[in-house]
Amino acid sequence: MRAASENSMQAGLKVLLEVMHRDDIDAMEIAENLFGLSDLARKSNSVRHNLTDPGRSAEDKRQLAENLLSGGVQPQTIEVVKALVAGTWSSPQDIGEALEILGNEAVFSAAERDHKLAEVEKQLFAVNSFLGEHRQLRIGLSDLGVGTAHDRAHFAADLFGDAINVYTRRLVRRAVRLSVHGRLQGRIRSLTVEAAERQGDLFAHVTSAQPLNDQQMLRLKELLEKRYHTAITLNASVDPDLIGGLHVKVGDQAINASIKSNLAQARREIQR
Repeated sequence: MRAASENSMQAGLKVLLEVMHRDDIDAMEIAENLFGLSDLARKSNSVRHNLTDPGRSAEDKRQLAENLLSGGVQPQTIEVVKALVAGTWSSPQDIGEALEILGNEAVFSAAERDHKLAEVEKQLFAVNSFLGEHRQLRIGLSDLGVGTAHDRAHFAADLFGDAINVYTRRLVRRAVRLSVHGRLQGRIRSLTVEAAERQGDLFAHVTSAQPLNDQQMLRLKELLEKRYHTAITLNASVDPDLIGGLHVKVGDQAINASIKSNLAQARREIQR
């Protein structure tokens, strides 16, 4: 998303965050509204073009949003969308993505209000790890699978059931529904990172050849927090192909101390 669209999205986000601090709102209903509008913007060429038309004034677009949504969504949702459409857009397609991002934000805010955000983060990671270990299921839930996106999302919700809370379930359903080119895990991983960052933590993911015990996880967490001078949310997965050692990813940085990577480096040195 380029600068103009990003600025417009931030204007909508500012209003959404203000709305989420009110006592009389249904945060999950607002999330549903935003997800539905994201789908509408993706499907309807006329809706997204009218709401982002550079030839219309900001007030004209706000009134258009009011007319389109009045009586059909929460009043607070209309406030958010009016702020969103008032700006300029680099591309009409960006408004669908912006509404999606705001929908996720509303779910995270709802979880935060319910003191369940840390739980959501752990559950998202667990779902992603489970999908990583079950290739056929991962393919079946992505757009490479069979059935409609709606059917696959519904199946995912039933599959994980009560093992995940209502907030995680909604995010997973949405990730499945929007998965393209088999990138379901990437979408869920991004949501996991966002949940960690909302708590002020730096997200770290360690992969090892054998499961790490609680003491090893605690020690690694302490070492990373000392190195990065901030709280670390640490999650782990197992990859026997590493043979031994660890692969740690902190934010965008990777620390590779696995035997597999060392062997690969040795091979490159020999071939030079």
